[in-house]
Amino acid sequence: MVRINHLYREAKRLWCSERGAVAPLVGFCVIMLVGAVGVAVDVGRGQVTQSKLQSALDAAGLAAGAVVGQTLTEELLKPEAQKYLNANFLGKTVDATITNFDLHLSDDQSVVTLSAEASLPTTFMRIFGKDSMQVAARTEITRETTGLEVALVLDTTGSMDDAIGGSPYDNTKKITALRTAGNDLVNILYGNHATVDDLWVGVVPFSQSVNIGTSHASWMSDLTTYTSQTYCSGPTSGTPKCPNDSTHISNAPVSTRTNPITRVDQYMFASKAGWYFSPHGWGGCVEERWTNNRDVTDDTPSTQKWQTYFVPDTSSSGNNDWRNGTNGNKQVNTTNDVSANKGCPTTPITTLTNTKQTVLDAINALTTPRGNTHINVGAVWGWRLLSPKWRDLWGGQMDANDLPLDYDEPLSQKAMILMTDGNNTMSSSTYTAYGWLSDGHLGTTSDPNVAETTLNNKQKTICNSMKSKGVLVYSIVFGNDSTSAAKTVMKYCASESDFYFESPSQASLQAAFRAIGDSLSKLRVSK
Repeated sequence: MVRINHLYREAKRLWCSERGAVAPLVGFCVIMLVGAVGVAVDVGRGQVTQSKLQSALDAAGLAAGAVVGQTLTEELLKPEAQKYLNANFLGKTVDATITNFDLHLSDDQSVVTLSAEASLPTTFMRIFGKDSMQVAARTEITRETTGLEVALVLDTTGSMDDAIGGSPYDNTKKITALRTAGNDLVNILYGNHATVDDLWVGVVPFSQSVNIGTSHASWMSDLTTYTSQTYCSGPTSGTPKCPNDSTHISNAPVSTRTNPITRVDQYMFASKAGWYFSPHGWGGCVEERWTNNRDVTDDTPSTQKWQTYFVPDTSSSGNNDWRNGTNGNKQVNTTNDVSANKGCPTTPITTLTNTKQTVLDAINALTTPRGNTHINVGAVWGWRLLSPKWRDLWGGQMDANDLPLDYDEPLSQKAMILMTDGNNTMSSSTYTAYGWLSDGHLGTTSDPNVAETTLNNKQKTICNSMKSKGVLVYSIVFGNDSTSAAKTVMKYCASESDFYFESPSQASLQAAFRAIGDSLSKLRVSK
């Protein structure tokens, strides 16, 4: 009985004891604390993964934006962007897998939108039955072109009428390929917009001279002097005789004066019975200012004006018999480039404009290649189109908008795209912006090689001057006819090695123009 009572008292005491009562609570709390730490660790890993996914997606978007002009379609852009996403996201930092990726290109190709999802395996959260976490990211890349003045200096020499050639042989004419590539460039820069604020583009076609446009006759030093004579403009019948009115001189030599008036000089006054001059006027080209080396400067007309580009008649024995005709036949033939404007580009400079269609029209007007090649002449007139010294001289939109802007203006990044299919050339039988080879304006009176070296050196000087002012120079050699020396000069002109393109085919020319368009487009992460 005593033993039973003792056991009863011990059981009662144990039942009433509070020692160790917190142990179960501590055990429960430990379990909860470990679970919370585990969840925090996994959530932290998820945040790191999401941040890395966002960063990798931004990089992929910028990469896609940089090549949008070269690939154009969403179907082609998506795998290119995914390569960058994978390269920047997958690795040792996070053990996650991309489960979904999408890319959308806006209709005007100005906005690239990307989204991605990734799956991250959990660690501690597996205790609670959750084996993975999902993270997501989204980015929007906006392509902008702002604060830009661009001069497209394009070769329209006679060789541009040739087939591209190459292997396999391409019979597409170079000038046709140039128009196509030029349209691509303009479409990248402007997108679907008819006009773009602060984007100004001009076109400078060149051959052995540049056509400044007949509206700039005031820049000429000699045009007025040579058109001051009052010769009549055609015979009556059978003789070079003026019409019977008191304002004309009977039997005076017949000139080519029309509107605009052609220069009348020693190459135009001779006449023969039954022969007469076919009317035609100054086409807009100029001779370069070789005196004082002003052919490599951006000096304005107020410093020194230009002389009229006027190719002499070379009679029936030459290739430019524009002056004489037999039995009333006119000899001037602009289609076959027989005239006092021989070798002059038929399309004048298109001054800087922010209107897309104006630029497209200027490029699409390049249909009549002619003349030899003076790349330096094209380059210097492209520079004059961009130089702030020429503000208020070009007229039109440029004067209305105080263009060109200063070199250091925030909205005045300036760029030149210089394209040619050949080498600087000067032959003894061709009259150019430097006159005849025998005139000695290019360091020789007889050696074409010396003259071509002089032209190359002038081109280098012009490119150096532009680059020193901060002008970005892109250079393109098109086709398969350029010599290594010519390529060296064009590469020298480029602001950076990546700004020089050798384009032997139509496809590579288009790729070059598209790459330049992309380079000139400003990319930013907008969302």
